[in-house]
Amino acid sequence: FDVLISTSSVTTPITMIYPRPATVIITTALLCSVAFGQQNDDKTCTSASAECDDTNLETIRLGLEWFTNPDHLPLIVAQNHGIFTSFGLDVQLIEPSDHWEAEEEILAGRLDVAVTEPLHLAQDAAKGKPVLGFSRFLHTDGGVLYDAGKGDITRPADMCGKTISYPGSPGPGGPAIVNTMVKADGKLDCDITSYKKHNGSFFHTDALQSNHADVATLIFWNFEIPEAKAKGMKDAAFFSLKEWGVPDFCQLVLMTTPFHFDKHKDVLRKLVLAMRRATGIVHQQPDLAREYYYQHVNKEDASETQQAVIDATFTATLPAFPNDNMMSTEYYEHLMGWLVETDQVDGKAGEDVSVSTYWTNEISW
Repeated sequence: FDVLISTSSVTTPITMIYPRPATVIITTALLCSVAFGQQNDDKTCTSASAECDDTNLETIRLGLEWFTNPDHLPLIVAQNHGIFTSFGLDVQLIEPSDHWEAEEEILAGRLDVAVTEPLHLAQDAAKGKPVLGFSRFLHTDGGVLYDAGKGDITRPADMCGKTISYPGSPGPGGPAIVNTMVKADGKLDCDITSYKKHNGSFFHTDALQSNHADVATLIFWNFEIPEAKAKGMKDAAFFSLKEWGVPDFCQLVLMTTPFHFDKHKDVLRKLVLAMRRATGIVHQQPDLAREYYYQHVNKEDASETQQAVIDATFTATLPAFPNDNMMSTEYYEHLMGWLVETDQVDGKAGEDVSVSTYWTNEISW
């Protein structure tokens, strides 16, 4: 597979507004064994015997789910502030040139860890794939995007029979999300086959502005709403999953295979703790985090519209990083129940798979 590799900044200026595929990849290559002790500061390694240098850092190739965006802020801050180095890690951020299947790359020995959304983690588990999530690092809001300025949609029930743009079309995901909202709004007689489907990938704003779709789903509000407004949709709005009956899966988590989790547990724990420290800087020193981010994405080289998107999405994303990296069994049980109910997952497979086989809080405390 082809990738773009970056250390402190992306290798090329931003040329597009970042669409978001289902799965992200992180690869961990253990180059040496270093005994870690008490933390010193954010600029030096925490080896018990000596300061770490380039020869005794553990290298982690960390793949982003798509083009760099503010959802990755803890990674960018940890890299630029020296936090990864202080944990004995040499983290290289990777942008994929195309979508890949995480567990297949892990099983092939090319990758060790991936970033995904809880929705896709549960779907993969129900398919029998060897996946194990172990840390949540982003929790935003999101759902279904629409243009309130057109006036034909004012509440979820108005979406019945509309054309939906969503990645994965013509699969069942888009109608399942929208129809769940329609029912939650009290319209119980909407035929799920009444929806028309458009595959606009993750170019949600373009799908609506080109009139290829009336609504678009699988959006994160902190990105798609500011992007839509920057592109001229001044009345961009969305219906939130959490408010209209759909499990709140607008989150990003780290995952790997059970085998790799057991093998590299100590290194993965360091990754979790380093990202947690970076999250503290994001919340406590947002101006410093902004400086790191703008440098990382080469904001000065972006177009005027892209700069506006970078500014707005950064500000909107700042509150989206939780201090608690754990997730509950009940959450995943409810999510899987909804996937079965809406025919996105085989009923027996969804009932047979235990949450403990695809999620653990062992190193996320």
